[in-house]
Amino acid sequence: MSEKLIIAVDAQIAALVPRFLDNRAADVDKIRAALARGDFEAVRVAAHGMKGAGGAYGFPEISRLGAEMEESVRRRDAAAITSLAARLEAYLARIEIKSDDGQRAPHSG
Repeated sequence: MSEKLIIAVDAQIAALVPRFLDNRAADVDKIRAALARGDFEAVRVAAHGMKGAGGAYGFPEISRLGAEMEESVRRRDAAAITSLAARLEAYLARIEIKSDDGQRAPHSG
């Protein structure tokens, strides 16, 4: 198993971060299901949301993966999207969040 990533987030949003991360984990499942039915638009919507929200919550990697996924949707590259979804899933599993006031926040990652 990969080493945990301890990520400090703003104390004012620390309580919101676990739900944000859980929603991104749910996005992985949605993306896989959308790919299985050939629904690239659903993938694009999820990827666009990740691209926009990741940085706001202190997770630029989520934004980067969302942007790459959105580009892969434009190319209709299902293999790349599958790989990016797996990378997102692995990234989420490694995260341990800590507010910038030093408190650890719960996350099921």
